[in-house]
Amino acid sequence: MAILVTGGAGYIGSHVAYELVDASRDVIVLDNLSTGFAGAVPSSARLVIGDIADEALLCKVHPEH
Repeated sequence: MAILVTGGAGYIGSHVAYELVDASRDVIVLDNLSTGFAGAVPSSARLVIGDIADEALLCKVHPEH
């Protein structure tokens, strides 16, 4: 089971993502990069660039994981 971290390219979200990766969890980061940075996301996490309000995107990401 994957864990979705919204805002995972920001300061707090990226730290949460790193902790989850360190705990050997499968991490998906969803961020629109309006204030976050792709480089802040752990390399082993999957970065999905988009908005949490985009229902079609969420419907696509959810069944894949």
